[in-house]
Amino acid sequence: MAESYELGFKLPNGTKIIHGEGVMVKAAYPPEMNIPGQLQVFSRGHRSDPTTPAFCGAHGIFSFDVNLRMPRHVHMSPKASGAGNRYIVEKILVMNGVALAELCGEIYVIPPSTMVLIGPGVPHTWTACPPGLDLQELGVSEDENIVSEGKFTAVYEYEEPTGFFPTAQTEVLQEESEYMKCDDLHGIQIPAFTLEQLKKDAWFIWGKTVRKANVQ
Repeated sequence: MAESYELGFKLPNGTKIIHGEGVMVKAAYPPEMNIPGQLQVFSRGHRSDPTTPAFCGAHGIFSFDVNLRMPRHVHMSPKASGAGNRYIVEKILVMNGVALAELCGEIYVIPPSTMVLIGPGVPHTWTACPPGLDLQELGVSEDENIVSEGKFTAVYEYEEPTGFFPTAQTEVLQEESEYMKCDDLHGIQIPAFTLEQLKKDAWFIWGKTVRKANVQ
């Protein structure tokens, strides 16, 4: 029964989001062992779910604050066969704090304990949400008290070894030939948003939903 649980949901650009009710929660040990412990399963892995890539690239931790405003970029790696490169998936697990992600030109507010599988060819960039955004007050986090503190910690992993390919493009890229490099890295940094701008324009992730805050 647990294996049929639907993990997360997909955005129109192909990015998968796993948070809250989209995460499978189960006991870590059989009941007869009488040992406490709970697992939060964000992914069953490639062998159990072939739609999830087998991640073979770099894996580490990246700490963000509001001063770290990443330039927009995509990731490519050499094709397994034939010439040229293909676009690959990047996995980001927001461990704590509230993150801001720009995906295909749209801004998303990402709560803690959220996994984001950025779709191949999706131009993206990240920064921390400025301090003071109260997700409960906005009706987003239901009964959980979550207020941004201007920082978050992410665990990242790439589908394949890759590089940083900066771009001003905001549409999903399908072929390597569509990629246009941007050398103006400061010009493609994610903007420094105010709380008012986020309340008005950002998309808010919670559970298996994404919506605007509807604040005028």
